[in-house]
Amino acid sequence: MDQVFLKTRELGMALTECDVYRHMKECEEKAMANTEAAEMMGRYIEQRNKLQAMLSESEPDSEEIKKVSDEMDALQERLQLIDDVSNLTIARKNFNDLINQVNQVLEFIVTGKIDDSEGGCTGSCATCGGACQLS
Repeated sequence: MDQVFLKTRELGMALTECDVYRHMKECEEKAMANTEAAEMMGRYIEQRNKLQAMLSESEPDSEEIKKVSDEMDALQERLQLIDDVSNLTIARKNFNDLINQVNQVLEFIVTGKIDDSEGGCTGSCATCGGACQLS
């Protein structure tokens, strides 16, 4: 069992040394330093907390819930218009895609089967289009 955890740790370290992960972290830093994005994200979180509080009420006001939800949607759209935020969204998606590829390889190794419903990993590293070598 110790060997499994040792290899898991090595895999985790390989992921954190990967260009895809590093790029995501750089994008996170840029987005966090963007004052416009930080202000808008603060307003979004405020609205989300307000919505959660409203939903926990015994008789929530559906009209008010719709209003807060619409405001959250508008803030989310405006956030995505900020380059630093949209770049972060793309970088996170790329990292999640990499994690999914790793999971598919692990599934193939353990089960001998591939879930190709997402059109992902073929099980052959030779055909892998992944951005990171995990060897």
